[in-house]
Amino acid sequence: MIDLAVLGLLAENDLHGYELRKRLGDLRGLRLAISFGSLYPALGRLERAGFVKAVTSEARTPTAPMSGSLVGELAAFRAQRRAAAGGRGARGKKVYGITDAGRQRLIELLTDPDVSDDREFPVRVAFCHLLPPEERLALFRRRRAELVRRIEERQRTPGDRGVNTYLRWLLERDTAALEADIAWLDRLIENERAAASRREDDEPSARSSTTHRHRSADPNGRHEPEVT
Repeated sequence: MIDLAVLGLLAENDLHGYELRKRLGDLRGLRLAISFGSLYPALGRLERAGFVKAVTSEARTPTAPMSGSLVGELAAFRAQRRAAAGGRGARGKKVYGITDAGRQRLIELLTDPDVSDDREFPVRVAFCHLLPPEERLALFRRRRAELVRRIEERQRTPGDRGVNTYLRWLLERDTAALEADIAWLDRLIENERAAASRREDDEPSARSSTTHRHRSADPNGRHEPEVT
């Protein structure tokens, strides 16, 4: 899960470790409690695998004003070269960016059909905007099917004879939570379908507009043949 979250954030911006940890904590609804003790080993592992790399960020590299002093400007230039060579920002912090292989790995993690971890699904939703629409819809449908399967499995389970009253209340709460998640997924799926329908409606309009631009009218109202 941490690999998915880190790659998802780096796909949006280059970040150093402190910013990454803060962004992970700020992802609403995920309740990710990731310490530096787990984040930096994960970054090291991803870097060794070629999924992330140290990058140079101009916004973080100090640029000294032209002082008119050759010695001072040469020292500033060397300092900038050292910062760039280490992929570190103005405050000496290593800045991470995602690689092409990392982007491919991110898509694999987002679309893996064999993962049904309840903790990982919200992370997938947080970054599913990086997927094509059809993959995004497939993600929601797979999750819905998994939750329906869980409810059906509970219904096939023999009665709760011998189960105390409070345990039954807990089981009812869990079932209600599953049903609420299914209803929420139904809204997501409907939203994706509506968006797909709008895209389909827009395509003929876009083609018509393109055709119109390829035609020109003379003063008598005649049109030249369409340019193909």
